[in-house]
Amino acid sequence: MIDLSYDFIATLQNEVLRKFGVEVMLPGDCKHLSQSILDTTTKLVSETTLKRVYGFAVAQHSFSRYTLNTLSQYCQYKDWEDFQQHHYRKLHAGPKSANSNNECATLDNGKWSELKAKADAISHYTMLTLKNRSGIAFANTVSRPFCNAHIEKFLESDYTATALIAPSGWGKSLSLVHLAEHFWFGKDARYKQDVCWFVHAHAAGSLLLKGFSLSTWLDNQMNLGNGENFREYFASHFDKKGGRLILIIDGFDEIAIAGEKLRLLYSKLEDFVYSNDLYPWVKVILSIRSSTWAEIFQHSQQYPAFRRYWYLGAEMDEETNINMPRLTEQEVRSILYNHQFDPATVRLFSESFLRKLRYPYYLQLFCQLNSGQEKTFVDEHLSLFEIVSRFIQQRVFNSQSNSFKIKIIEKLLSLLKLGQAGIYTDKNLLLNQNAELFPAYKELLADNILVEENLSQEIMFNVKVRFAHTMLLEYFVAMHYLKNNDQQITEQMLLSILDHLPQSPYRIGVFRWLLRFAINHAQVDGIVKMMHIPLSDTEKSHLLEYLVLHYHNDGNNGGDLKSVFPVGFFKKNPLSPLITEEYVHFRKRKVLNALLGLAESKEDKLKIRSKLFFMSLIQLDAEQCEIELNNIKKIYGPEEFEDELWVTPYEIQLFIYEFLKFGIVNEEIKEKIYSYFKYWNKGVKKQISEAKEIVLKNMGIAFQLLGDYQHLLTFTSSVFESYPFLQHRKTNALRINLLCYQAHAYLNLGQTAPAERICRHTEQVFKTYSSDFVGGKYLESIQKMLCAGIYFNEHEFNKAIRTAESAVENAQKQDFKVLALMNFGLLNKIYQQLDMDKQQHDTMHQIELIRKSTSFKQAVSNFCTMIMA
Repeated sequence: MIDLSYDFIATLQNEVLRKFGVEVMLPGDCKHLSQSILDTTTKLVSETTLKRVYGFAVAQHSFSRYTLNTLSQYCQYKDWEDFQQHHYRKLHAGPKSANSNNECATLDNGKWSELKAKADAISHYTMLTLKNRSGIAFANTVSRPFCNAHIEKFLESDYTATALIAPSGWGKSLSLVHLAEHFWFGKDARYKQDVCWFVHAHAAGSLLLKGFSLSTWLDNQMNLGNGENFREYFASHFDKKGGRLILIIDGFDEIAIAGEKLRLLYSKLEDFVYSNDLYPWVKVILSIRSSTWAEIFQHSQQYPAFRRYWYLGAEMDEETNINMPRLTEQEVRSILYNHQFDPATVRLFSESFLRKLRYPYYLQLFCQLNSGQEKTFVDEHLSLFEIVSRFIQQRVFNSQSNSFKIKIIEKLLSLLKLGQAGIYTDKNLLLNQNAELFPAYKELLADNILVEENLSQEIMFNVKVRFAHTMLLEYFVAMHYLKNNDQQITEQMLLSILDHLPQSPYRIGVFRWLLRFAINHAQVDGIVKMMHIPLSDTEKSHLLEYLVLHYHNDGNNGGDLKSVFPVGFFKKNPLSPLITEEYVHFRKRKVLNALLGLAESKEDKLKIRSKLFFMSLIQLDAEQCEIELNNIKKIYGPEEFEDELWVTPYEIQLFIYEFLKFGIVNEEIKEKIYSYFKYWNKGVKKQISEAKEIVLKNMGIAFQLLGDYQHLLTFTSSVFESYPFLQHRKTNALRINLLCYQAHAYLNLGQTAPAERICRHTEQVFKTYSSDFVGGKYLESIQKMLCAGIYFNEHEFNKAIRTAESAVENAQKQDFKVLALMNFGLLNKIYQQLDMDKQQHDTMHQIELIRKSTSFKQAVSNFCTMIMA
């Protein structure tokens, strides 16, 4: 192999100078040369590095391959190897005849071309095999920028090998296909002169039938014949090498399971990798499951030396043994768009659902559920349960080792006390040195059903085991109860779960799996019993939502729901307590409309219609607001609230609508709004009716629109005085709503300290309790907006900008146009004060887009100034 001698470094220095247009390099030129290199190659070589290259600074070590590659590319060579080969040929060109030169060129290209042609044929067959095996049509998958960057860094490094390490179903094989096309086989491939030999375990047998010589898997498949070793041959005939040789191997885990030769196979692989120390132009790329990496490599006696040869990347997580991150949200969206999902539908998916789809196998199942023109499982709630159910059926119950897997899972449930004792257990307790369980346990890890974690801070491992995510635990716990109850949902079983598990999102998850089972097995009595047991209103709300979505998805539009719940059921068991602030979300509209068909009391119908009105209001949908107002007007007559309310729900919502739509103030209703103190009976009140709660919430909006923050503060203080129990119900949505009104009032009255105190409290409530169990995303978005206003008043502009921009992003995701306007208004004022003209222009453009999208013509002028002190 050619020596990286000073002659070539000096030659490179001179070529860089010629390209830069100077004869002599001065220290001051290094900064400008760095910028020129960046402009030409899009790669950065720092001023300090260039000073070392040209001797202006002491070089503590040899120049990195990245630096040499980049400088070579600046001079229009492919890389440092290409630069050396070019000048090596020039140095060793002898006085031969033209004919002998041609013969030599033919000979030089012959060996490399022969090897490349053979490798190309094998690689194309391997890639075609993997494309055909893809769970999602390969054309719908995407090339991952992370993987491209990982391999680019590896190729430019001195490392010999790298691996994509992740659990089964992570998309490693498809990523290798995309990488091979990007770097070596695509139309615009980066390194077409390299020999890329891409082999997959499943392809080996087919390749033999096609006449390719693969007598052994690793040692001899690359020989050139006649006993010649390809590495030694091209090392001694450097000028005949056209580029690098890349060996990509996929599917070793699958061979290992089939042939039980895992350690032997990997020992051969390691020998091959280590022996490449003298051949930097030979690179090895593998895909490996996390469990295999942990078993074979991580605890290798040669691990420190091993890391000298293997590039694992900055993303490598030593605890989970994963260096290949999950799909990004944008990658998920791109795949869904490629799968012909309507972008408007994809925008409706929640962040939590998109996080689940970042697991490639779940995304694959979701696409399979929605193949063809009819997208039957687009709803995320139904889809997630269907995805997890199918995943478990395929990876546990339908597997060859299902009995051992079930035994392990049952033991884990027992150790966890069905979730009561937490989510972790000790690995030694789970397996109890039972060797017959080890293969099944390894499969559960490989399939990402179970996960190992080292929770010890000591040197010795203290390995804990848990389910990969909570939905798996919820599923198996629900199935455990059903198995012990002869697959029947009875009141006794439900009450035992209620007694065993405390109220939590986890308990709701278990009940949802049971509800799904009852629906699928037509156990109507079990459904009704679930709604009768003493669950919390929040828990019943989640179960009712799942029930409605299921029947709505089947196209029954509530028809079959009425057969589940007999006439009079919701008169005795009102819907109103179950309709929480979480329903203030555009995705809940169809649920609310379905519940209207079940509502039997005026109070339930009023609450549902008022929720629909409010949702339309914050989306600035004036036309839908008008429809809901007309429906609200029909529910109650004005005289029915004479003794209880100073203004009816219909009147105060009409006041808000007319103010925003036409810019008029209905003086008659305004007078009623300000007469609230006359109806404020003295004494402590014990409960608030649904109608009164609707009025209380809308009173705050009315005072905000009128800009009367002193009255807003007085009004909210009076409510807390009249209903002292609200102060003690931390997660009560009305309480948090009123506190936000108070903070807003203080902020606009210039009293930042009390506003800050309230915001700190509400922020702590949201952190301590899930937003699903407090007031939904709407109140959380308001709280962020108020924090931004406080930072602005305190002249902490950087914090104000970051918080307001985050609040805008959240508001836009939820389609809360009102909150987006309020935040844009604040940002506009900050940008104006800081002379950030471009940002201010962009903000005004966003405000204008919202203005054009709504017929609420007074919305922009009112909401854009609402958060400003």
